[in-house]
Parts: sequence; structure tokens; C-alpha cells
Amino acid sequence: MFLITVTQVIYAAEWRMTANPCPRSMAGVITDSANQRMILFGGGNYRLPWDTYLNDVWVLNLTPNNESWTQLFPSGTPPNASDGPTAIMDPINNRVVIFGGSDANGQAYNETWELSLNNLTWTLLNPSGTPPPPRGSHIAIYDPIGHRMVVFGGSGAATYNDVWALDLASGNESWHQLFPAGTAPDVRMRHWGIFDNENQDVVIGFGFNYPGYFLYYNDVWALNLTSLTWREIIPVGVNIEGRRGSCAAYDPFHHRIFVFGGDQYYDYYFGDTYVLTLDTLGINENKGNIVIQPYIRIVPNLVKFPCQVYAFVPSCKERVSIKIVDASGRLVKTLMKETKNSGNYIIDWNGFDDKGKKLSSGTYFIILNIDNTIDYRKIVILK
Repeated sequence: MFLITVTQVIYAAEWRMTANPCPRSMAGVITDSANQRMILFGGGNYRLPWDTYLNDVWVLNLTPNNESWTQLFPSGTPPNASDGPTAIMDPINNRVVIFGGSDANGQAYNETWELSLNNLTWTLLNPSGTPPPPRGSHIAIYDPIGHRMVVFGGSGAATYNDVWALDLASGNESWHQLFPAGTAPDVRMRHWGIFDNENQDVVIGFGFNYPGYFLYYNDVWALNLTSLTWREIIPVGVNIEGRRGSCAAYDPFHHRIFVFGGDQYYDYYFGDTYVLTLDTLGINENKGNIVIQPYIRIVPNLVKFPCQVYAFVPSCKERVSIKIVDASGRLVKTLMKETKNSGNYIIDWNGFDDKGKKLSSGTYFIILNIDNTIDYRKIVILK
């Protein structure tokens, strides 16, 4: 069972000006930890009289007290100027691998590029397999165990919540789509993503979609690469306003994620910092004995209909029932009664009982029973 907390962090710091890249957002960035540097590619600037999209390369020296930007000029033909590409560091082959992005006309790409750090040369890769549909504003992480790049979400001809993997064997790169179990996050773009190497999880959060209106997310999800299963992370602590374009960094020493900023349609920018602490109750050394418990919750808890019921099933092929009972214990509604695989389930409920009558105001209980393991919540229904 994971105990997960979110805390707002407030810092005082001093900025020092350096010669640096021109202002931009949605660039591809990696950390080359072996050489204590950060490498930046591309991005866009939308505040000029015309949109400017970039394909330049910059290096930030991360040596303490000696930080400085330097522009690199690789040989070969570079990728198209774009915003929203992703970049990962392939440490085995000492290269930066870049995928996707969108140009000033909104044209999305699905090209895969290599920037060799051995000879500072651009190469357009030609992986085998079917590549992902063109997209930008997605996330990509490096999986060191599988030696692959994993891509989630983004936007092109559509907005996506699919998962793809690029095997990184040099000269034999190949694309294939992954099909995780469990309930997947909603389609989204401009979300953040990190790799939690302790749990082998791709953790993604926030972002937005536009189904005819702007929909900003504040949820967090984890894709476990060992079981290839999605689960939603339900943090406790502060409530964070939905947003897109936040940046995130993983702290492996304290098993936590720092998240900064974001915006809502350029009208409101956030400058807040949060830390998401992923705590396994002090038994990291014996993870094999951790029992992941089921849970049930309803949103909102002071129920006004329609509402949604969230349930987590930790094991595959379990007998699952979700029932509503009144304060006297009388069954009034069965929301689910069937065998389910592991995953997160979301059930829409309009407030009617099993007889087709609208429930009256009052106190009820929602009960999740998974093969005789029970979780329940008290709920208050309002008119």
C-alpha cells in the first residue's frame, strides 16, 4: 500500500544571469549526468509578432558555481524546428534521442532523431515497426532496464492516451505499441512525466484536453512497466488547481517528485512548487511482502448527482462488487457485480436505486468487496 502526500514548497533563491538561449517553452530537455550538463533542443516562442519555432541545441554546464550556457552546432541535417518534442538520454549509446513535435503551422511529426554525443552529429533514424501517429506535447522517459524510450499521450490529428516503446539497440531500433491493463488516464497533452526507478513506474500528471472546451487536469497516474498496468495515484494533502505545461523532476534519494508551475490558456500562470512524496511505509527493503489494498471513493463525497465512483482492484480476475446501502444496512443499489482484472475503475452514477427511484437525502455507505476483502466509505447525499 502506498502512502502518498503532496506538500506545497516555498523557496527563496537567487537568480544569476548568463548568456543563454532565447526565451521559449515546450523544448526537449535531457540531463547528461555523466558529464554534469543539461542539453536543450528546440521549443517555441509565441509572444513575438509571429510565432518562432526553433531547432537549436544548447548545453548548460551544471558544475556548481560554474554554471554557463553554450550553444552547440552539430553537423548533419537537424530535425525540423518544432515545439513539444521529447528528448531522452540514451547512456549506453551516448546519444540524445528526440521524437515528435509540431511546427508553426500545427503540423505534427513522428520522426525519430539521434544526436550523437560522440561526434556531435544529427542522424534521422529509421526504426522498424509502425511508429506512433505524429504528435507533440507528449512525454517520453528512458527505461534503463528495458533499454527503451516509452512515450505517452500528446496531440496531433487527435489527442492521445496511448503508450509506445522504442527499443534502442543501436542500428536495430524498433517501435511497438504497448497495451497496458487497467483504466488508462484520459487523453491529454502538455502533461508532465517522470520515471520512478524504485517502483519501475512511468508517473504522469496534469495536462489538458480540448473536447470543445478547455479541460485542465490535476490527476496523477502510474504505469508500472513490470506488470504493464495503469493505476491512479490518489494523493492526500493540498488540493492543486488543474493546469497544463508544468515541469517535474524526480528525486530518487527521497523517492519524491517536484512539480512547478503551469498555465491555463495563457491567461493565468502558476508559480507554485509542490512535492509529491511516494512513501512505501518504511518497508522498501521488503517490497515483496507489501499487500496493495483495494479502495473505494466517490466524487464529490457530499454527493450531488450525477457523480462518479472510483474503485481500485489490486489483483487480476477477482470477484468484485460495489454496493450502496442505507444507514440501516439495507441494499439500495448494486453498481458492479462481476469478475474484474487489476486496475482503476470509474463508474458514473445518476442517483437512482435498483428499482429506478431517485435516492432521498441522507447518509449511506458505499461498499467495495473484492473476494471478501472490503473497503467502504460513508457518503452524504444532498438534494
